Amino acid sequence: MIKCKWSYLMCFIFIIPVMYGCSSTSSTHVSTLPTYKSRRPQPDIVVPYSIQKELNQFKIRPWKYIVIHHSASDKGNATSIGKYHREERGWVNGLGYDFLIGNGNGSRDGQIEVGSRWNKQIDGAHAGNPEYNKHGIGICLVGNFDNDYPTNQQISSLLYLINYLQKRCNIHKDNIIMHKTFRKTVCPGKHFPYNKLLARLK
Repeated sequence: MIKCKWSYLMCFIFIIPVMYGCSSTSSTHVSTLPTYKSRRPQPDIVVPYSIQKELNQFKIRPWKYIVIHHSASDKGNATSIGKYHREERGWVNGLGYDFLIGNGNGSRDGQIEVGSRWNKQIDGAHAGNPEYNKHGIGICLVGNFDNDYPTNQQISSLLYLINYLQKRCNIHKDNIIMHKTFRKTVCPGKHFPYNKLLARLK
C-alpha cells in the first residue's frame, strides 16, 4: 500500500510537471511570420506637384525629337545658365533649353526646372541646328560628363521626364538623341550612359 502511494506521489512530483513543462518553458521559439526582407532604397525623383502641373497645362506644338545635353559646367541652375545665355550668347529668350536637371550644385540633385521656352512653346536655342531647335525638346543635365558621370537622381529624373514627353508629344524612342548625334560636339560627354538610358525606355 505504501509502495503504491509512493509510486503515485512520484508520478505527480516528477513525471507530470516534466510532461507539461517542456512545451511551455522551452527556450527555443519558431516564428510563423515570414522573414522580413528590406527593399533596396530607390533614388528620389524630385518632381514636385507644381512641376507636374506646369508640365500639363500647355497646349503642345508638334515636337519630333528629345535632345540630351550637358551643361559642361560643375554647377548651375535655370537662372544662372539663363543669364549666361542672355548676356554672353545674346539669346533674347534666355535659357536655350526647355528643361534643366540639377546636380545638387545650384539646385537640388535631380531637380527638374522648366524653362520659359517650354512654357511659351517656342523654338529652342540649344541645338545649333534649325531643325532640332524648332522640333527638338532640349533637356540639359548640369555637369561635365566628359569628366564625371550624371548622378543617380539626375538619371531618374531624366527617365521620368522622357517618359512623360514621349507620351505627351508622341515621340518615338529612336528620336531620343544626344547633341553629338547631329552636331560636331562632345555633348553630353563621353561618360553619359546613353545606351543604358535607352535600354530603360519603352
